[in-house]
Amino acid sequence: MDAEKQPETNRRSAMDARDWIVRLNSGEISAADIERFKAWRDGSPDNRQAFERERAFWQELQVLDPARRARPAALTAASEPRRPTLGRRGFLIGGAAMATAAAVIALPRLEIWWNADFRTGVGESAEFILPDGSTAALNTDSGIAVRFQSGLRLVELLRGEAEFRVKPSETVFRVAALGGNTDALGTVFSVQAFDDVATVTVAEGEVRVSGQQAPQAAASPEHGGVVLAASEQTRYAAGGLPDPAIRIETDTVFAWRSGRIIFEGRPFDSAIAELGRYLPERIVLAPNASSSTPVSAIFSTGQALAAVRALARTQGLSVRRVPGVVVLIS
Repeated sequence: MDAEKQPETNRRSAMDARDWIVRLNSGEISAADIERFKAWRDGSPDNRQAFERERAFWQELQVLDPARRARPAALTAASEPRRPTLGRRGFLIGGAAMATAAAVIALPRLEIWWNADFRTGVGESAEFILPDGSTAALNTDSGIAVRFQSGLRLVELLRGEAEFRVKPSETVFRVAALGGNTDALGTVFSVQAFDDVATVTVAEGEVRVSGQQAPQAAASPEHGGVVLAASEQTRYAAGGLPDPAIRIETDTVFAWRSGRIIFEGRPFDSAIAELGRYLPERIVLAPNASSSTPVSAIFSTGQALAAVRALARTQGLSVRRVPGVVVLIS
């Protein structure tokens, strides 16, 4: 390759790499799109290196740490005075900034696309049949890897939320998430992994939740385990031990199975975060937004943005949206 052509080729690969990261984040990418991405990535060493450089760049900046994303670049720019006109150069720069911000959001989802056997996009839900006849219903932006082996029906929740209807068997059915295991023989339960906290809720039957265990670890009643019966729930932080069981209204927890989100006295910021799971944009609460005010409401999972705006109005707040990038509540 001529030396004069090399820089232009590298630049094109870099731009394509950023575009693919944005598309992977869209929540609407299809299996055919994934195959096209793989073909592009494997089409040349420049493409593969460019994609890895883009991922490494954001990881080095630690942009995936939620504590470091409190004031994103998009928010800072939004607070500056608007100019009356925007030239072509400004439009291109702004578009690149939006693509970069969207890429930041995309990176946590990449693990799903690489490793998941079953997955859903943002705002989607779907039900899948597992090899033993059990079913896994995935909520928005979720992915699981099926790792069945001799003596253990193992499923890893890579991201999001899933309800499992376990076919009775003498072989343990296990869901591994965030360094903990949930074991069952025949039951209905859900596991959610969100913001480095796993939540396990039982609708029918009984499960044992153990923390600080590898996915293939032998079940041990002495190893920080909590037994949950129907209408009980526990939580554990990533790599931590589960909390004691509490009683819970399962109709609220499993409302997403019928396309609903139910809040009953839930803190405003927690309700907004829950709705954010159904949106491709990241939601940012401005400092003037009261985060502890309790809210009660029922919304459709298909109208998450309208729900965000409705909740914001109850608090006297406004909502500004940069499509595909950020939703600012202030």
